[in-house]
Amino acid sequence: MTKTFTRKDLKENNAETFHKGRWANADLLQYRDGGKTWVIKDFSPCLLPVRYTYGKFMARRELQFLQRLQGIKGIPENPFLMDSFALCYVYIPGKNLKEAKKQFISPEYFLALEQLVREIHKHNVVHLDIRYMRNILITTAGNPALLDFQSSFFLDKIPRFLHQLLKDVDISGVYKCWQKINPESMDTQRLELLAAIEKKRSLWIFKGYPLGTRLSRR
Repeated sequence: MTKTFTRKDLKENNAETFHKGRWANADLLQYRDGGKTWVIKDFSPCLLPVRYTYGKFMARRELQFLQRLQGIKGIPENPFLMDSFALCYVYIPGKNLKEAKKQFISPEYFLALEQLVREIHKHNVVHLDIRYMRNILITTAGNPALLDFQSSFFLDKIPRFLHQLLKDVDISGVYKCWQKINPESMDTQRLELLAAIEKKRSLWIFKGYPLGTRLSRR
C-alpha cells in the first residue's frame, strides 16, 4: 500500500504515543488520518545503532508478514512503511486478552482464534508469540485478531521437517490461553493435544526476542 501520511504529518497533527518501547522496541502511536485510526510502530526513538540495524530490519520484516496475510479477518489491514523505521497499519478496536474480562470470553472465541491461526498457517506463516496474551485481541465485535508478527517466520523459507513443530507451537499458544481463561470449556482432545505439544515445545529453543528488552533507553 502507498503511504498516506508522513512523519511531518504526525508532528503537525499531534499523534498520540500510547506505549513507550524499551531500548530495542518500537514506540506505539495512534494517528487519525483519512477517516481511519492508524497504529504506528516507530523504531526511530531507539539508539542510533539499534535504529539503523535492528529497527529498520524489524519494521520491513513485519511489513512482509502483514502483506502476505492481507484479506484474512483478524489481521491488521493496509500495512505500509511510513519511512525506514516506522510500520503503519489500521487500528483494530478491542482489548487484548491480558486486559479483557474473562467472563466475556466464550469458548466460541477460542474456536475462532484456533481457526484464525490455522488460516495464517495456510499462507505459510507461523506467528510464534501467541502465548503472550497482549498479542491477541478480542475485538469490539467479539472476534479474535492477532498483532505483533516480529517473531514470525515464513514456512517456505524453513526446512519442511520443522513445519509441523512450528505450527504446533502456535496452536499450543491458543490452547494455553484457553486453558488460563476458560479451562472448564476445553474438551479432552484439546487438553491431550496441549500436553503432547508441550512435550514437543521443549525442543523449541527460540524463546522471546534475541535481544533483551529490560534495558531502558538512555
